[in-house]
Amino acid sequence: MTKEEYSELFRKTEGKLFDYKRIKSAIEKIELDIEEIKNEYIGCGAIGYEERTGPTYHISRLVENEVIKKEQRINYLEYRKRQKEIEKRKIEIAINNFTLEQKELFDILYMSNRKRVPRYEILDKMHISKTTYYELRESLVRSAINSIYPDILERELFNNFTNSN
Repeated sequence: MTKEEYSELFRKTEGKLFDYKRIKSAIEKIELDIEEIKNEYIGCGAIGYEERTGPTYHISRLVENEVIKKEQRINYLEYRKRQKEIEKRKIEIAINNFTLEQKELFDILYMSNRKRVPRYEILDKMHISKTTYYELRESLVRSAINSIYPDILERELFNNFTNSN
């Protein structure tokens, strides 16, 4: 893996860690959207009597079309909900694999209600140096990469093994 690819993966993984606190509310919103769609009903309309200029084979079935559309929207929302649940579960697995120091940094840095926690505040709370902070953050995200994207780790190990032989 090149340095640019790793930097992109690092940034993407860190973004997922920052978004973790919003995933639960996103899942709940999708569930509410599904309930709203299930409860909405348009039903039948009036029959239109307009002049026909030629034979037509198109028969409008308003209720059938409505049911089909509703099912398609519900299926799509359930698909998105399942994706979010899988993403949440992968991040939870990563969090469970963190060391105590990594968990503490995760709670302070990624689970804060503020947009961005200043580095000096993290250093004060954890009683660590700036160098230790960067090393800890790097190891935390690397651990999360290994848990969230295990296929990338396997591919890298395979490539290293085949290149050494």
